[in-house]
Amino acid sequence: MAEMIITLEGKHFQRQYLLYIVEIIHKSDKFYYIGQTGDNNYVTARPAFRRLSGHLEDGGRSTQNQIYRFLAVNVLGISDAAGKSSMFDEKIKQAVEDFLVGSTVKMYVYPLQPFVPGIAHQQHLENVRKATLFERMVIDLLLKYSKIIANKKKIPVPRDAKCPYPQVLEEIIADFDLN
Repeated sequence: MAEMIITLEGKHFQRQYLLYIVEIIHKSDKFYYIGQTGDNNYVTARPAFRRLSGHLEDGGRSTQNQIYRFLAVNVLGISDAAGKSSMFDEKIKQAVEDFLVGSTVKMYVYPLQPFVPGIAHQQHLENVRKATLFERMVIDLLLKYSKIIANKKKIPVPRDAKCPYPQVLEEIIADFDLN
């Protein structure tokens, strides 16, 4: 029998507007990255597992490997990994690998709304705007509860902003015991 089996169900390949929270547990430490799917430049919303694999990519010039870079720079203190224009050398890759081997990575995925192929660009941008606002609200909430957030951008939510997905917010509050 195989030592590891990774199973992806059909729904893991479906494009959707999602909010996801990646939790990295290492010994007694927990780190969180909050993200959403829906692209400002292209009319698409990638599946969650594709986002996760991008976030853990070890190519130094990648623009999507925020979690990998956060671990290298902010957790392991490797300042050489901070520049987006440089490749990760073997020392950096080994240090991050060792950290991840001693960790558990969980990804909590919350569907916000379906992605409809052929959607008008303006409607897509409205969906992305709502997902991005919700992402900012969740980042603020986790910061309020003193969670260590890996996101670089922590833009405050406008005071008069109304939550676009209140039921999903309640799920997150319950899942992360934020009462």
